[in-house]
Amino acid sequence: MNRPADRKGLVHVYTGDGKGKTTAALGLALRAAGHRKRVCMIMFLKGRYSYGERYSGKMIPGLEISAYGRRHLVKGKPATEDIKEARAAFEHAKRAVAEGGYDIVILDELTHAINLGMIKLSEVKRLIEEKPRGVELVITGRDSPHELIEAADYVTEFVERKHPYRRGVGPRAGIEY
Repeated sequence: MNRPADRKGLVHVYTGDGKGKTTAALGLALRAAGHRKRVCMIMFLKGRYSYGERYSGKMIPGLEISAYGRRHLVKGKPATEDIKEARAAFEHAKRAVAEGGYDIVILDELTHAINLGMIKLSEVKRLIEEKPRGVELVITGRDSPHELIEAADYVTEFVERKHPYRRGVGPRAGIEY
């Protein structure tokens, strides 16, 4: 299925404290790949870990996944290297959106990078405003800034009701990563 040249790509925000934001974005990517659409997923703050989706992305035609960062979660003040990684991820995102070679661009954990001051909200708003028609943009992460929610076309909030982590069950390969 080809996309009409005049189709307006929309903006999705998947936020909240519940599990499943990245998984939902990947579900959209899988659906799009099934329609032969090109998808670029850029993972912020997830460069060091062996996430299963990074391996799967290599097996699915049209799906490209890149990860940046030294560790999954940066708490407190980010180190200089963390900021450099986040900036590199955002520069990659700007190119992926502007060049128009992708039908969908997913910016995973971007809200975390914004909230830590690694990426300016004004830069993200500009990316949204300058996004070419036909490019669908998906942003994931907890605590999405209000301005980002207002700029989005779709907003889904994931609410944690129960999670095995609260009982001491650690992350499991193929489920949480």
